[in-house]
Parts: sequence; C-alpha cells; structure tokens
Amino acid sequence: MLVATGGCQVVLTTGIEARRDGSGLVRAAVGLDDEALKELGDPATELRLDDLRQAGWAVAAPAKEEDGLTWVRVSKPFADVDHAARVAAELSGPDGPFQDFRLEREHTLLRTTTRFSGLVDLTGGLAGMSDQGLRDALGDAAPALDAESLRNRGDVRIRVEARLPGEDPQVWEPVLGEELRLAAESDALNVRFLGGIAAAAVLVLVALVLLKRGR
Repeated sequence: MLVATGGCQVVLTTGIEARRDGSGLVRAAVGLDDEALKELGDPATELRLDDLRQAGWAVAAPAKEEDGLTWVRVSKPFADVDHAARVAAELSGPDGPFQDFRLEREHTLLRTTTRFSGLVDLTGGLAGMSDQGLRDALGDAAPALDAESLRNRGDVRIRVEARLPGEDPQVWEPVLGEELRLAAESDALNVRFLGGIAAAAVLVLVALVLLKRGR
C-alpha cells in the first residue's frame, strides 16, 4: 500500500477493546483516500488477506466511510489478558513499531480495574512491519519504509486506540520518527454483583415484613 506516491493519504490504526470479564478484541485497519486507491486498485482484489483469515482474524469487506476514506478492517478476539498480549504481538512482529501491548486486570467483588500499556516505536518508520520474504518478493519495487521516505511519499498517519470498560476510548496519534509510550486505566463497578446485593437486600426486607405481619 505504501508504494503510493505523494498526495495520497493512508491511515493505519490499531487498538484493543477490553470487556469487563477480561476478554475482548484486537483491531487493525488501513484507510485509503481516493488517490491512494488509484495507486492500489480495488482493495477487495488487490489485497492478499487469506493468511490473516487462516490465523483467526476476521476481515471486513472494504467500505468507504463517513470520513471519505475506504477502510479495510480486521479483528481477532482474545479470551483473557494473557491471550490479548499474544494476539497484539501479531500486529507487527518482534521488530515492528507496535511493541508490548498488554492488558492487566484486577478483579474484586466490587470493582474491576483494567490497565493497558504499550510502546509505539516509529523512530525507524514502518520498516519493522515488513519481513525478508516480502522484501525478496517485491525486489526493486519494495518501498522504503523509513520515516523520512514515508513523510515524502504522502500523508501517512498512525492512530492507536484503547477501549477499556466503563471509559470513553483513549486515542493516541504517534508521529513518524518518534517513540511514544501508551498507558490507560479504567476502574469500573461490578454492576451485576451490586445488583445481586440489592436484590438480596430487597428479599431480606420482604421476608422481615412478612415475618412481622405473621407475628
């Protein structure tokens, strides 16, 4: 995609969505403006996404959205915080820009605290998102993915989002050529448990009233 020449807009997004029970989704997407689409062609036929599907990622059909970009979105579920780290590691591999994306969860009877942390290292641009097999396959057509080359090629933006229980999404927009550490936290009441306590209290109160009347 990044072969696109100057004047194109490409937006790369990734993020994590955590639920109260510790499960959730890791998401990734690429948004392309009309100029980028002219360079790429039809994403539905030009993008090779079978490997993603085989690895358990759900792939949505390309769609033009309200921001005017055509988005290709993928997601993969995780069962708990340990699984989340393994899925997030698939975003860019061991040398890629998205590093150590992790969730931590503390659960008590009354509260659940969820913490997200990670590192986005764009000091080398997006070079870590490629691998030797891809570079060999592309040969001379392989794009330069260092920060300066990307800035000269067009408008390439990166966005990271964390959706934690009970909080509005937190969004970061790291800058090419720089490094950014991410941290977010949510502290949510366990509504179901509190509802159970309230229901039990009502039952106790009703029982006491009936007992009093009986006497």
